[in-house]
Amino acid sequence: MMLALFCFCMLAVASRELTRDMGTVQILFWRSLLGVTMMSVLLYSRGHLNRTGLRPELAPWHLLRNGAHFAGQCAWLLAIAALPLAEVFALEFTTPFWAALLAAIFMGEAMNRGRWASVVLGLVGVLVILRPGTAAINPASLIMLAGAVGFGISVIVTRKLTLLLYGTRHAFMLVLWYMTAMQCLFALVLLLPSPGLPPADAWPWMVAAAVAALVAHYCLTRALSYADAAIVMPIDYLRLPLIMVTAWLLYDEAVTVWLVAGSALIVCGNAMGLYMETVRKRSASTAPGERLR
Repeated sequence: MMLALFCFCMLAVASRELTRDMGTVQILFWRSLLGVTMMSVLLYSRGHLNRTGLRPELAPWHLLRNGAHFAGQCAWLLAIAALPLAEVFALEFTTPFWAALLAAIFMGEAMNRGRWASVVLGLVGVLVILRPGTAAINPASLIMLAGAVGFGISVIVTRKLTLLLYGTRHAFMLVLWYMTAMQCLFALVLLLPSPGLPPADAWPWMVAAAVAALVAHYCLTRALSYADAAIVMPIDYLRLPLIMVTAWLLYDEAVTVWLVAGSALIVCGNAMGLYMETVRKRSASTAPGERLR
């Protein structure tokens, strides 16, 4: 999990450097091309890539999941170039709130007290960060919030794909492969007729971004396979102070009290929702006799 945190921060720094000389879609194309190449070699060498193909009945779910994630990635890169890195990460942490609301609206999942508490605290945190009415809101902040909604759609569709449709131990890796491949295809279509090669001095950052993105998602998934989300996900909240320190050291970005306060509310909302959800599931899975003992 600590390696995942490092890779998420590395991805942000590499992306910030790439945005200096390259466009958003061009970055996504070359990063995805490198990522899908590395994943194809890895999965094929282990015999996983040809076990579960993109069956026709799964195609709409893959398109929905990866289209939403592609839009979220575009918004994230635009925000990386225009906002302090800490603010980007703080707004990205609203993804679970949007996922909970969208799952309730479109998938019929119940909005219990924990989920409502996390949504309310998260939205208050966003208002504290943006402070509407006191100053002009940076459009990049609204773009990042829209990107977080896209990530929320991606989260609930990923859950459906991995738990309901695949049900194999390699499901996540296959879903990640399809995500990277489709993201590459979407970007290529937008860049036609010529995607254009990255500048020579951008290649180290491009490789770093591709490797960091894959390793971060892989490590996060492996961590969740070893321990409950209630143990793993609070560690993920360390991304905020870690990126604050990183941005201060590399880019001399100041951290305002409003950003810290809003980030704290968002993190508390996430933590409260996760805790209450864990307690609810444990209570539901414990038989009455076991509770008495």
